[in-house]
Amino acid sequence: MNQAERLATLRKQTGLTQREAGSRVGVSHSRINVYEKDSNVRIKVPVLRKLAALYGTTPEYIETGEKKVNQPLNKMPPRVIVLDPTETRENILFVPVKAQAGYPRLLNDPSFIRDLQTFSIPGFTNGTYRIFEVAGDSMQPIIQPGDLLICEHIESLEEIKDGDIYVIVSTEGILVKRCINAVRKRGAVIIESENPEYKPDVVMAADILEVWRYKAKITRN
Repeated sequence: MNQAERLATLRKQTGLTQREAGSRVGVSHSRINVYEKDSNVRIKVPVLRKLAALYGTTPEYIETGEKKVNQPLNKMPPRVIVLDPTETRENILFVPVKAQAGYPRLLNDPSFIRDLQTFSIPGFTNGTYRIFEVAGDSMQPIIQPGDLLICEHIESLEEIKDGDIYVIVSTEGILVKRCINAVRKRGAVIIESENPEYKPDVVMAADILEVWRYKAKITRN
């Protein structure tokens, strides 16, 4: 099976038309048709990555047909961590509302990350954690504006469990939502609010930079 055949097969397995696939990754349906007919066409890297995320696979598999054994799909990019003074464990970094606008752009910038306030909380030592300050009211009444969410980093979108609450860092910003994992079927994560005034929405897998599983909260009243 060549690259064009793999792309056609992957798209059909997800149940998408060429027009739908093109819309999801930002190209025309005719371009998707070319990709599925001509293996000699070079796919631009950003589009290739989006196709891989949409189809729940890797760019390497699309191009070569090979995938490393036990390689998780949609693995989150490398992150910057900050160790405590003994360099034996990671500090918990606090991302306040005022820093959240820049966080998606600067999450891999060591100077930005190290400027964030750090904490050490008993019981949250075996893993990578962040504290996110909540700004909006979409998760009321469970989570209130101003609450501090203690969250654990997850390595892959495959780890998202339906119905659980996550902090999703995407190219568009930071969201706190209940999630439904539709990465393999739709190349996206369905997000739902507790507040009925907010309708369910989707975040494309290709736009997700980090995912943090909600573990506990600190309410400041």
